[in-house]
Amino acid sequence: MSARRITLAAIALWLAACGTDATCKRDLPASCPSPAPSYATQVKAIVDTYCADCHRPGGQAADRPLDTYDATFQRRSAVLNQTYACAMPPPDFPQPTEDERVQLLGWLVCGAPNN
Repeated sequence: MSARRITLAAIALWLAACGTDATCKRDLPASCPSPAPSYATQVKAIVDTYCADCHRPGGQAADRPLDTYDATFQRRSAVLNQTYACAMPPPDFPQPTEDERVQLLGWLVCGAPNN
């Protein structure tokens, strides 16, 4: 396991220990799924559906954009932490399905490849 993946896993485990939401699934993959989820065909659609309204130019979280691969890659640790802790999307917003959550977390554990 690479140092980056160990760091991401450690952060996610720390967040899980803090656990603010008892209903939040603790579903971080132990390793990169094979095949790795695709940014182009899976992850981008998830981010566009659940994140982009706020995390885009003009959105309420415009200072933390997720509207491009590069922007999402730069914030991959925060996306992992916030998604794994069930902090994002906020509870009063539509939530990703279990399958979408697994794809997003798996992609992040794989190092957020541009695939």
